[in-house]
Amino acid sequence: MAGFRAQAADKVSFNRDIRPLLSDTCFQCHGPDEAKRESGLRLDLREAALKPAESGEIAIVPGKPEQSELIKRLTSTDRDEVMPPAKLHKTISPQQIALFKQWIAEGAEYQGHWSFSKAERPAVPASANRHPIDAFIAARLAKEGLAPSPEADKSTLIRRASLDLTGIPPTPQEVDAFLADQTPNAYEKLIDRLLTSPRYGETMAVPWLDSARYADSNGFQSDSSRQMWAWRDWVINAFNKNMPFDRFTIEQLAGDLLPNASRDQIVATGFSRNTRINGEGGRIVEEWFAETVIDRVETTGQTWLGLTVGCARCHDHKYDPISQKEFYQLFAFFNSCDETGVLDDFGGAGATRRGGNSRPILDLPSPEQEAQVAKLEAAVAAAQLRVAEAQKRLPQLQKEWETKFTAELNQGAEAWQPLVPTEVKSEGGATFARQADGSWLAAGKNPANDIYTISAPLAAGDFSGLLIEVLPDASLPNKSLGRNSNGNFVLTGVEVEITAASLPQQIVVDFTKAESDYEQKGYEVKAIVDENAPKRRKASRTKKGWAVDGNDPAKRLPRKAMFVASTPVTVPPDATIIVRLKHESGFANHNIGRFRLNTTSFPPAVVKLEGGKTPEAIRAALALDPAKRTPAQRTELAKFYRANTDNPATRADAEVAAARKKLDEFKSMLPTVMVMKELPQPREAFILKRGEYDKKGDKVERGLPAAFPPLPPGAPMNRLGFAQWLVSPNNPLTARVWVNRAWEKFFGTGLVRTTENLGSQAEWPSHPELLD
Repeated sequence: MAGFRAQAADKVSFNRDIRPLLSDTCFQCHGPDEAKRESGLRLDLREAALKPAESGEIAIVPGKPEQSELIKRLTSTDRDEVMPPAKLHKTISPQQIALFKQWIAEGAEYQGHWSFSKAERPAVPASANRHPIDAFIAARLAKEGLAPSPEADKSTLIRRASLDLTGIPPTPQEVDAFLADQTPNAYEKLIDRLLTSPRYGETMAVPWLDSARYADSNGFQSDSSRQMWAWRDWVINAFNKNMPFDRFTIEQLAGDLLPNASRDQIVATGFSRNTRINGEGGRIVEEWFAETVIDRVETTGQTWLGLTVGCARCHDHKYDPISQKEFYQLFAFFNSCDETGVLDDFGGAGATRRGGNSRPILDLPSPEQEAQVAKLEAAVAAAQLRVAEAQKRLPQLQKEWETKFTAELNQGAEAWQPLVPTEVKSEGGATFARQADGSWLAAGKNPANDIYTISAPLAAGDFSGLLIEVLPDASLPNKSLGRNSNGNFVLTGVEVEITAASLPQQIVVDFTKAESDYEQKGYEVKAIVDENAPKRRKASRTKKGWAVDGNDPAKRLPRKAMFVASTPVTVPPDATIIVRLKHESGFANHNIGRFRLNTTSFPPAVVKLEGGKTPEAIRAALALDPAKRTPAQRTELAKFYRANTDNPATRADAEVAAARKKLDEFKSMLPTVMVMKELPQPREAFILKRGEYDKKGDKVERGLPAAFPPLPPGAPMNRLGFAQWLVSPNNPLTARVWVNRAWEKFFGTGLVRTTENLGSQAEWPSHPELLD
């Protein structure tokens, strides 16, 4: 209860003696919360307590305790009338009832809550050769008839000071040095040394990190990792630099809103980002957003004001003068933060647009990493310049392509043209015979694994794809498609090279797309593309490939598979194409029995397994005189040409994409921290009925509880103004809260024992003048 009770000759103090009793036993039913108030009686306000209740009785009649219903109820022996009721399991002692009687007899004066009232610098008690703090302590001890404890020996002093200021005990050498120092200021020198230790900031930061619910993990569901250590280091450095508390507060709550905010000031706002993160697929975004903002309000209120403001989330506070409406006015200060995960450039070093945690993320590159980012960004810019240069050549190149492609369309060119080999060889010793339909039939030796190499002339122009037709034959096992005894095959690789005398080196075609009209489960044709592209050819392969259930009589049908390049390859005159069909699976003798090859020069986007067809819109545009084409047709033709031909701009686009990929990959490895960022326009805020996200009540604007002083003059009505208000001289609650917590850290018990709560249920300070 109270730190000390009024002596018989003392006047009863409402704040010291009466408020704690009312808060503990009465406010639950007769306090600020109108929804929970019984009998229409309110005891936290004097004018309300002096009015008749619903029963007509007056709880407090100043100067007349015998006529006051409060005293009658406290002293009643009637189980139905006695207060507090037995169900609350609260009791009032005879001494406490005597205080109530004396207080009413003295006029029942009320006072504003002591922790909310303005702090006045008290006179320092007279005390010879004592620090002012010690003077207050000595005066109180003298009043209580107590003497101070004996002065501690030097070994105890260095142990206490080291543990308090660095969190670790002194070394034997440090103890010996302190004991040997006989100068008058030896202790002061010890304290100075401890305060300059990096460990000082670490140990002082621990309770602050606890208040801010610091964690480098999400705290929900799978509890995956996040990076908040940069904010932790900021707090440690702030203590080691002895940063003023007002700046320490403002930068953490609103560093991003300061003019020309530095990277460190933005990092500081990680305080409000230490909320839990929910990455659950089925989460309700609106619900989680509301919970996040409410968490910020509750944490800020508890950390700086020492108040359980979260009680007002669902209803008016039972004990403190905070209504539900006022809670959501505080909510409005924190609900306009960017939660999209897209961080616009703050104008400071390292700002990016990454936000995988659905929150603004700030990159924190080292100087070396910043240099590498600049280098990679320069590479992207250079590639973009090459795109611009290439685009200047496109009109003429497109015009030449249109003439050629239109001629092909007018000739009725088929997408797939048969390839007529001049040679078909087997590395495993098989022989091949050309069939009347242009296919080739394998016979003779059937090795465990084989590679068929097919050579054929290739017409000048574009090459964009290869079609393999596998045909059943009566000479094959089960009259099927493969040479194995079950009639199956497994094609594990398709490689294509183009050679010509005019080429400085052979062209190796990289197929990026593969489709078939049928494939055995687990043996899909796409595995060939994944395993056999030139860039991946040396990688270990799965030895799987394309198979067709050749042992199933119902499935012994002609099968097709096509392989398409990402962009067409330009083929010079007198070229030769070399195709290798590779059978390298773990299944012996699974080689193709009869096959036929086809090639296409059509744009990859229009190549299909059953024959490609140019889109009708493109055909219609090409059929027109260029001067008669509409702007839309010109745009579509340009897009089609750029996407489906091997042209300088497309190659330059690929360079840009590759450069950006390198930049993005490098940035993805940079350390990051979640920070705050205000939206350009504030979000609307509403009272949430019973605190539920989907039950909106009246709209509210940003504002402070009426029981507190207003914003400082000139302060903006946003997070920055709110932070300035927290540390304003007109709002002494914050200072009382943190002085009290500091006292608790160094002396074990705060000047107010309820360090977590300096609201209406707080204990009376043991030394109120010293606290102020």
